[in-house]
Amino acid sequence: MANIAQMINVLQAMILTDKEKMVLTPTYYIYKMYVPFQDATFIPVDFDPGSVHRNSITLPRVDALAAKDATGKLWLEFTTLIQKSRLKSMRRSRHDVRSAKGETLTAPAVDSVNTFTAPNTVVPKPFPLV
Repeated sequence: MANIAQMINVLQAMILTDKEKMVLTPTYYIYKMYVPFQDATFIPVDFDPGSVHRNSITLPRVDALAAKDATGKLWLEFTTLIQKSRLKSMRRSRHDVRSAKGETLTAPAVDSVNTFTAPNTVVPKPFPLV
């Protein structure tokens, strides 16, 4: 579950405005990417993602979430902490996969932001599924 108390012109804003100008932030796009999971049925995901170790912290290399919406469409979400990593393969499970498409939130650097002069620095882009 995720909540955001205020959305416009605050810390961690979804939208920034300046008079007639408006810019969508990376936070906006993350929330938008999770919209299909609202009111969907949770589907367990079982895989070995490997681990990332940094100092005394160990985290999964990839985290995954799956859900089926009211129309029967299966939604998969993968989050990775590793830059330039790619989803190399998708194995069929008990779900009949007829087609697949993906989207990834991309930026030139991990700390990139959208600004009024560069509003499309961090934006979702199509992701080729192999």
